[in-house]
Amino acid sequence: MKQKLADHKNLDVTIVWSPMMESDNEAAARDAERMFKGTRVAQFYDPTRRVGLAFRRDVFPDAYQKVLTSLPAEHWLRTELIESGPDYSDQPEWDIYMFFDRGVKWADTPPRPFHFVRHMGRIGETQLQGWLAAHPDKQAEWELEQSLSEQLRRIEKEWMR
Repeated sequence: MKQKLADHKNLDVTIVWSPMMESDNEAAARDAERMFKGTRVAQFYDPTRRVGLAFRRDVFPDAYQKVLTSLPAEHWLRTELIESGPDYSDQPEWDIYMFFDRGVKWADTPPRPFHFVRHMGRIGETQLQGWLAAHPDKQAEWELEQSLSEQLRRIEKEWMR
């Protein structure tokens, strides 16, 4: 899947690596870059998380609230989010796949994606859970819990023919 995304002739792929966990640093980012060696993927290391903070501030300021309202009251992740605190507004966006119209440029504020997949949690050791939206503003279209790989396979079927 990664290789298909990286090599697809109709996609330009940019990856921004940021230190979000203790083990994340520039050396780890350089090591992870090897996954896409020989592809057209542009990769950058953002040690101050400026890119993620800009997307949180300007594109996804209410993401926490949207996730909470999309979850059933008894959902495990809703409980976890409520217990961890009411506000993520000062946290950068990360583990998010964003899709932009061709030719979109970053001006004073980050561009708005027309589609995104957000990693929101983990069940067990391997299954990453995500949400999908047609557009950041269309909360009603947020879909609950598909694995990240399922989301990317769906995108591949829909857009990468």
